[in-house]
Amino acid sequence: MHKYGYLLIFILGLVACGGTETEEKQDEPALAKAHDQVLYASDMDGIGAGLSSEDSLYQVKMYIEKWIQDKLLLEVAESNVSNLGKIDRLVAEYRASLILNQYEQALVQERLDSSVTPQQLADYYTKNKEQYQFGLSWVRCHFVKVYRKMDGVKDLRKWFKSDDGLDFDRVKLYCSENKTVHILDEDTWIRFDKLLNQIPKSAIERRHLEGRSVLDKTDDNHQYLLRIFEYRDKNEATPLQEVKEEVRRIILHQRRSQILQDVRREIYQKGKTDDSFEIY
Repeated sequence: MHKYGYLLIFILGLVACGGTETEEKQDEPALAKAHDQVLYASDMDGIGAGLSSEDSLYQVKMYIEKWIQDKLLLEVAESNVSNLGKIDRLVAEYRASLILNQYEQALVQERLDSSVTPQQLADYYTKNKEQYQFGLSWVRCHFVKVYRKMDGVKDLRKWFKSDDGLDFDRVKLYCSENKTVHILDEDTWIRFDKLLNQIPKSAIERRHLEGRSVLDKTDDNHQYLLRIFEYRDKNEATPLQEVKEEVRRIILHQRRSQILQDVRREIYQKGKTDDSFEIY
C-alpha cells in the first residue's frame, strides 16, 4: 500500500477512537476494555448480520479481538511516535474537510437548478464547438438494407423515394415486419463510418452526400436505399445530439461551482463587515 494509504487509515483510526464516551454509551453493556477505551454493544451494530448464529458469534469474537489489538498497538504507537502534533493537525484538517464537504453538498442540493433547457444546451455548444471536433464524420439519413429477393422490394423502393408521408409510413411498416437493417429517424445523427460498413464500397457519391439524389443500389444479395438529409465532415464539430449529456454535465458543474463561489464570497464579505477576521 502507498504510504499515504497507511496515513489515511491511521487518521481514520484516531478519529474513530478519539474523545470520551457519552453518558448514553456508559449506560450500555461494555463488551471489552483496553486501557481507557471501552467497546460498547452499540459499537457492534451490523457485525455478523445476516450470518448463521455460529458464524455471527465468530465474527463478533474476531472483531473484539482486533479492536483490543488495535487499542493496545495505538497506546504503544502514541508513546513512540514523535510527530503527534503533525498528526493532530492532519486529523483536524481531515475533519474540517469532511464538514465543509457535507455543508457544500447540502447547499448545492438546496440551490442548484438542475433543469437545462434545449436553448441553454445549444448556446453552450455553439460557444464551445471547437471542443467537440473529434475527427469523425456524421450523417442524418434514412437508410434501408434488405434482401433483394424479399417480397415487396419493388414497392419498398417506390415508397422510399416518395415525398408522401403515407408512403413513408409504409416504409416503416415494411421494415418492422421484415428482416431489414434500417435507420428511419432523420433527427438521429450516426457515425458515417458505421453507415459505410452497411453499404458497398464507393456506392455513396457526392450527390448523395449533398442530398441531391437518393441512393438506390443492388448487389448480388441486398437492396440498398439511402436518403441523406445532412452530412458533417470530420473537420466539423460532432453534432449536439451526440454530446448533449456531456454538455448538460458541464453546465451543471459550472452552476455548482458558481453556487460555492457565491457562498464563499457572501460569507467572506459578512465576516469582513462583522470584523470576524484580521489579516496581519
